[in-house]
Amino acid sequence: MGSVFKVKRTVSWFLLGTLAAATVFAAPLSGAGATSPVSVAQAQAVVAVPMHVTKGVQKLVKLLPELSSRYVVYGGDVDGPGVSGVVVTFAQSAAEAESSMDNAIFDGQTGELLRLNLTPKAATKPAYPTEQQAKTRALAFVAGLQGMGTGNTYQAREVYKNKDLLTVRLVRVLNNVVLDDDYDCLVSFDASGRIVWFSTFDGRLYEKISPSSLPSPQRIISPEQAVRKWQESRPLELVYLLPIHNQSDQVDAKLAYVLKNGIITQQHTGSALDAFSGKQLVTKNSRATTPPSQTINVTGTGEKWVAQTETQARDLLRLLFSVETEKLPLSVYEASYDDGPARRYFIWGNFGEGIPDADKISRLATFPEGSSNGEQHHLLVTDAKTGQLLEFSTKENNPQWSNVKTDKKRDRMEADKLLKRLTPSGSNQILVTEDGDERYTSIVADPLVNGIPVYGINQSVEQGMYTIRIDSWTGTWEQVSINKPASVKYPARSQALKEQVAMTRLLQTFPLELTYIHKPDYEKDTITWTLGYDLSFRQTRSHCFCGGEFKVDDTFYVDAITGKVIVNE
Repeated sequence: MGSVFKVKRTVSWFLLGTLAAATVFAAPLSGAGATSPVSVAQAQAVVAVPMHVTKGVQKLVKLLPELSSRYVVYGGDVDGPGVSGVVVTFAQSAAEAESSMDNAIFDGQTGELLRLNLTPKAATKPAYPTEQQAKTRALAFVAGLQGMGTGNTYQAREVYKNKDLLTVRLVRVLNNVVLDDDYDCLVSFDASGRIVWFSTFDGRLYEKISPSSLPSPQRIISPEQAVRKWQESRPLELVYLLPIHNQSDQVDAKLAYVLKNGIITQQHTGSALDAFSGKQLVTKNSRATTPPSQTINVTGTGEKWVAQTETQARDLLRLLFSVETEKLPLSVYEASYDDGPARRYFIWGNFGEGIPDADKISRLATFPEGSSNGEQHHLLVTDAKTGQLLEFSTKENNPQWSNVKTDKKRDRMEADKLLKRLTPSGSNQILVTEDGDERYTSIVADPLVNGIPVYGINQSVEQGMYTIRIDSWTGTWEQVSINKPASVKYPARSQALKEQVAMTRLLQTFPLELTYIHKPDYEKDTITWTLGYDLSFRQTRSHCFCGGEFKVDDTFYVDAITGKVIVNE
């Protein structure tokens, strides 16, 4: 629960710890070893903290009186992750003004509290509040921050232990209906029973919403009808899930029922229903807008593409990609990662003097001054242990666009030829999505085994087990990557539970819940609300609505063999 953020502007001021005054003032530190506080007169002669931040600090101190004896350090603007504003540090003494880890982030415009992070106290005999006490105190704290007239109310939902903290999750409620957004509040207690952590994502805690501006829950279908409609929509998909960072050893595929369309970023699950019509909700951000997939049969050659030496690497590029590299300087770099096997990078091309090999990987598209047009950089990535091909990419300096005519049909034919050389020998069923734009042709290919698609965990929609990207202006390979492990053990399809059983198990864990679902219009910067029935996972589990869109969201899924609902937080 630590607060890590990037400081945009460091301001070395500390404030007098007495917060009873109407305004809090900042005074310069006299040095790292300063021990005596600065007088109010001295403080007033220097720089005043913005009034709205002062009021925010005073409101917080009223709610947490223990902070009233602290020195308050105004640190200026901070940026992320997850929250941006101005930071204020609460120090035990002037000497600790720069080293204290107790801090809070306030909205830079309004002074409202966005994040609180106090150092937990250890306790020989832990005195955590009971679950009900934690809910009551957390609700009172949030109500105190809000003040009057916001229109927001909160319900205390999940109470869970995270390391040494007891955390309460609070969910926004209007018209007795929960909101789908990611603006929940989190309040945490340490072992001594103190409130030491608070978070509200981007300040929606303080947003004023009129209940009358939201759709009325009248005339909606009943919960029983919603469950029946949900089951009739067949929201689950049977898939194999693979770890994608383990190419060296044989891996066991998981047979799982996942939600079709995954979880849509910042809104709702792909299985949510309109509460009035019972039809599946579709938004601008849904997978319905992604290119359609097609199943093709590929007769693989079963060739093994392995490179552990310089000679093997040059041969691989020549034989597979028709790229000659004899006249280019070569650098070889190895790196290990926590989430996968060590990798070996073969890097060809001129990068200029003094560029470390590790930096060349990120400078593939950058050419030193004086480079001639058409000069190229090539990158080949292999498993350092087995030499298995993982990725190839190339960049050209000022390519001559007129040399090759843009031809999407040609690109697809070249991609299909390459797939044959990358896939196992014999007949392979491949699920292919063709993406890209005028400049690039992108082929995302995932195998079908026993008629079941094979996806990598945390695999984005732009990535497949095989991903091929071609520069349509030049007809050259832009990037080719292989995420599929060399050896996979797949459970038989016959081992899977019936789909109806899996749906029942999922509903038992996350029943459908009536929810206000927001539909943002990013062009107009507006939000409209609709009523929907959605799985209640967001109301009881932490989930980050951020980052790229995954092909399969494994926040939760049903193990197709055991029927257990797996929740990843």
